[in-house]
Amino acid sequence: MNQVTVAQRDVEEQDLAGIYSRFRRHLPISIAIIVATGALAVGVTQLMPVKYTATARMSYDRQQTVVGQTQPVTTMSDAQRDAAVEAQMQLVQSLAVAQATIDSLGLAKDPELTKIASQFAEGPSQDALAAALLTNVNASRIGQTELFNISYTDKDPLKAAKIANALADAYLKIQSKQKVDLASASSGELAKRVDDARKDAEQADAAVAAYRLKHNVLNSTDSDALEQQVGTMTTDLAQARSEAAQNGARRGATELTNGVDTSALATLRQRHAEAQQEVTGLAALYGDRHPDLVAARQRLATIDQALVQETSRVANGSSTEANAAAARAASLGSSLSQARATLAGNVRASVDLADLQRKADTAHQLYQNLLSVSGEQSANQALIQPDARLTAAATPPLQPSSPRLAINILVGLALGIAIAVALAYLRERWNRRINTIDDISELLGQNFLNSLPTLKSSIDKPKTEIPTDAVLEHPMSSFAEAFRSLATTLIYDARSNNPRTKGVVIGLSSALPGEGKTTSAVSMARVLGMGGTKVALLDFDLRRRSLTQEMAPSATVGWTEVVQGEATMEEAAVPDRSGVTIFPAVRGAHEVQRVYEGEGFNNFMNRLRSEYEVIVIDTAPVLAVVDVRNMLSSLDTLALMARWRSTPIKAIRAALHQIETVGGSVAGVAMTLVNLKTQAQSGYGDASYYYNEIKDYYAQS
Repeated sequence: MNQVTVAQRDVEEQDLAGIYSRFRRHLPISIAIIVATGALAVGVTQLMPVKYTATARMSYDRQQTVVGQTQPVTTMSDAQRDAAVEAQMQLVQSLAVAQATIDSLGLAKDPELTKIASQFAEGPSQDALAAALLTNVNASRIGQTELFNISYTDKDPLKAAKIANALADAYLKIQSKQKVDLASASSGELAKRVDDARKDAEQADAAVAAYRLKHNVLNSTDSDALEQQVGTMTTDLAQARSEAAQNGARRGATELTNGVDTSALATLRQRHAEAQQEVTGLAALYGDRHPDLVAARQRLATIDQALVQETSRVANGSSTEANAAAARAASLGSSLSQARATLAGNVRASVDLADLQRKADTAHQLYQNLLSVSGEQSANQALIQPDARLTAAATPPLQPSSPRLAINILVGLALGIAIAVALAYLRERWNRRINTIDDISELLGQNFLNSLPTLKSSIDKPKTEIPTDAVLEHPMSSFAEAFRSLATTLIYDARSNNPRTKGVVIGLSSALPGEGKTTSAVSMARVLGMGGTKVALLDFDLRRRSLTQEMAPSATVGWTEVVQGEATMEEAAVPDRSGVTIFPAVRGAHEVQRVYEGEGFNNFMNRLRSEYEVIVIDTAPVLAVVDVRNMLSSLDTLALMARWRSTPIKAIRAALHQIETVGGSVAGVAMTLVNLKTQAQSGYGDASYYYNEIKDYYAQS
């Protein structure tokens, strides 16, 4: 048994030519379905009401008119523009636009709208009327542009154009109102922000004034005067200290004459002068609280103290002039320290005040900016325009928009094709019958022997309508060649199974009656006989006796009588004009018990083998009786005939199973009664598929 692998089966199922050929098997019914759906589309078109569609064209152009605007308008991305246009089309198909259109045209009592509205709500309702109007409204974008259409469909073309224009007008008005409402809401928010900014500016000014009063901050002129005063006092202090030093020097000189050592006093004076010079330099560079200046003053104070002590030690009774100079220097030093402390405090307060002033200036600037924007927005409200404009008003259409006969026919044909393909698929899946070689190999796992054609499909003008006679009348036709090919295949298989020198025994059977096995047996025997082969043809279908009734209807002795010893082979043999010897089965042959067993049957078969090259046996159907299973041991090969597109797969499988249960097998399956012309259109994978290409090799007469 020739099993087909899964891989091979997958390749064959994916073969487009094979799929196409399978579909062509259902071509008649498919064409009928397609024609029916096309005709139905025409009929439905005639019954559909005529309607007209008027269209107003709009253009979306986002408006951003801002007085005094200096910044460029940001370009919208493609996604943003698509979303904006889609939003506009949604607005067109909103209840608000529909209600505005109904109010503007007075359509509240329109009978058609009222009828449609009754489907949405009981009694008249504005929302129901608007919904009814929207059932005939359509908004569609033109490609990827910023253009879109507002369409209305009605049976009256004038009314359709009128409502389409009213819809466009209502849409523009509602869009403008939405922008005005949005601007008003924005203005209210801006006014609140302006008021808050004004309050912030006032609070900042109050904070500046309060800080000045609290810290008694001088203005810039007073600060300059104070800085000049500090400089003057610093100079006076240096001069007073110089005079005090000179007086001390004179007094030291006086005491030196009395033998007192004044070298330490001279050293302190030198150090005092250096420290004083350092303090003066640091005071000119840093503030009064600078660490270096404070440290320098401390060193100066320490030196002053040491100098005073030394001076007191050296000269206990300095003159009135020296004491006055020292007192004046001390007074100037104290005043200078106070002035410097005041100046440092003013500097720190000025820094904090400057920070408050900056905040106040920022608040004033924000307030002024918001005032300017508020004024510009107030001016813009008078210039607000909708984001869309009407580019082409709707006009009454001259041609109806529906029904469209051409489109309906195309839809009907497409539907018919879809139904035809689906039906072909279902029939192909459910109709498990023999069609091609693929079915035999895939569904049965058997060898494909041959396709045996019908007479009319293989010979255009046959001389006879009897198939078994046609092989004699048209020996070179494709009809006769099919049986010749089958005989060659079976003889080769028989000799492969039983390589004996005597004649080979070929059995032809079928799963069910009416499969064409008798015609096949007779035709195959005759083409062999005409070719010079010595052939015996036996009728083993003892109940039907189809072969006997056709080839030897008047026979009174058959092969069963020979087996029983009641007649000789010569008495039972019936010669045929093709050279074939026929051994019929006479009436009542089926009543013989165990006819295929015993020495008589074996002797009969052995003599046939010795006298004939080929013995062709027409057997009974496998599923009808057990005769085939009983005679299997006497056959060299067995072919199963299956009627093309008729024999169920399950019946053939059941027959194969019965044969296998007794240890038998078949050489393969042959398809009978094949319409070559039809098979040439849909029998992909079968030799018959190429009939048109090879038919010239066969003679018609």
